[in-house]
Amino acid sequence: MLGAQDQNGKNHGGLFRDFQNRNVKKMWPLVMLITIILLVMIFMISSYSRVKKVTVSGNEIVSDQQIKAFSPVKKGTSLFAVWGKTDKLAQSLKQRSRRMQSVKMKLVNFNQVKIKVEEYPTIGYLFVHGGYQPILKSGVIIKGKVLNPKAGFPVLKKFQNPKKLRRTIKQYRRISPPVRAVMNTISFSPTKSNPDRIFIQMSDGNKVYASISTFGDKMDYYPSISSKLKVKSVINLEVGAYSYPIPQKQTSTKTTSVQGY
Repeated sequence: MLGAQDQNGKNHGGLFRDFQNRNVKKMWPLVMLITIILLVMIFMISSYSRVKKVTVSGNEIVSDQQIKAFSPVKKGTSLFAVWGKTDKLAQSLKQRSRRMQSVKMKLVNFNQVKIKVEEYPTIGYLFVHGGYQPILKSGVIIKGKVLNPKAGFPVLKKFQNPKKLRRTIKQYRRISPPVRAVMNTISFSPTKSNPDRIFIQMSDGNKVYASISTFGDKMDYYPSISSKLKVKSVINLEVGAYSYPIPQKQTSTKTTSVQGY
């Protein structure tokens, strides 16, 4: 009888342990879920769940402060709003300023955001009352004025018609940078025979007349043309290409054809 009781006791103990093990196995996923939820909640209220620092690089005109103000990601922004969304957030930032050609954003050191900006360079200035408005490589004219334009960029003058101004900028962007660098001013100078005529004052003293519709291509011939001139001259690119010396007091002038252009 004692042996039977001992055996029954062992059987009951084994069944109880099996029952406990089965319950633990069933409860384990729930325990893990509760643990994960608690860890997530602790992470969310901690400083590690938020952007610790935002740094900006690559900008020259737009200040760090402006970019940070424009940025949808700031110090303290939840990382849940950043993870997997950096490209979309960078595009949103780019649209805030017409000076930004490209914007890249990435997370570094887990909770720090790095913003790299590439700006459209200035390629000229539009003279307006009270200052000069920068013209960007994209063709956009920045409304903010500067008092002193940088050297090496031409100033566009006397353009009252917005359409002609846009056409002129479009053609100007076609000119190679070395030629653009020696153009001082581009002035709208229409005549009855050519309502699209422009006048270009060069930094080497030569003067150029051209048409809005074609000067973007013809101006790249300027270095070859000017190298053949012995005196400061007027170069006419309206139809074909020819030049004549700039008239001087008590000096006769003579027209010289420029062949091959």
